[in-house]
Amino acid sequence: MSGRRPVVEVIDKAMVELLQKQAPEERLLIAAEMWETARVMVRETLAQEHPEWNESALNREVAKRLCHREVRHLYE
Repeated sequence: MSGRRPVVEVIDKAMVELLQKQAPEERLLIAAEMWETARVMVRETLAQEHPEWNESALNREVAKRLCHREVRHLYE
């Protein structure tokens, strides 16, 4: 374990008000887009770190990292 202390970010009150005015569908779309951005960033980082990995290995590791659990059964 590292000695780093956790960072807690507080959402600005103006941002909270803006999000509260949005429909649930809009907030869900934002969350989905954030998830996809994270997936792409993790995948590209892994592809650079492991150029020898094929597409299947990359997808498996991305899923594992984003799901925080073993996902081998999804690819067998």
